Amino acid sequence: MQNTPIRKTRIRTIREAIALLKQADSQTAVTYHFIRKLCDSGCIKSIRAGKKILINYDELLAYLNLDIDEAC
Repeated sequence: MQNTPIRKTRIRTIREAIALLKQADSQTAVTYHFIRKLCDSGCIKSIRAGKKILINYDELLAYLNLDIDEAC
């Protein structure tokens, strides 16, 4: 049996995701409202936990790297 590395899913709140984006790019134009709209429209999957919205950070990055024709 092969030892395949286990990749951890990075689940973050929207605010935590923005903080990570700003850490990588301090001039980013991505906002809380923008990510919230992506969640509400189903462009990226989200989970509601009480008042918080949780997203897969890697899925957000993948969405932001899409060509305009591929976006939902």
